[in-house]
Amino acid sequence: MKKTFVVALTCALASASAAFSQEPRSPRVAVIDMARVSAESLLGKSYASQLEKLQNDINTAATQKQTELGAVLSPEARDKKQADIVRRTRERQAYLEDGQGEINRMRERAQQQAQSINGEFQQKVRPIVEQVAKDKGLDLVLDSQVAYTINRDFDITRDVIAKADEAEKSKPAAAAPPAAAPAAPKTPPATPKP
Repeated sequence: MKKTFVVALTCALASASAAFSQEPRSPRVAVIDMARVSAESLLGKSYASQLEKLQNDINTAATQKQTELGAVLSPEARDKKQADIVRRTRERQAYLEDGQGEINRMRERAQQQAQSINGEFQQKVRPIVEQVAKDKGLDLVLDSQVAYTINRDFDITRDVIAKADEAEKSKPAAAAPPAAAPAAPKTPPATPKP
């Protein structure tokens, strides 16, 4: 009995020792450059064109609004109405403040739209990244911006771009969602005729 117990204890210790001596499996890690995915994939390019259109619309509206505001401040307009310059100055100042506020609101809306477009891109590209990681048996995918140095053998950016392009080409052509148009500009305060 004592011999059986010693043999069993020896076997148990040997198996426990073997279990402790095995090292845990190292995670398989890869890196992705999301800026490249955004710039080079068809999906990223479609979102970039939406952002560019949004930026152009905002710039056009802001330029138009600033042109209107500049006309209110022109010396000719001021010279014509010397008699009520004080009252008009207050009106112009309020108009300028309103106009500048409108430009700021347009830019804020544009920034929110840009964030929404970027969020939608991230949401669509994430399953593609996850699928590439699964196909390659990866445990962890890091953004290249968090890595100090990268062995290009572990970069899956090209694979993600190829899979994203494949998915974009296979889906039916759909029109891009329209960007919200900037608000219509306010008209300057009316000036009474002498």
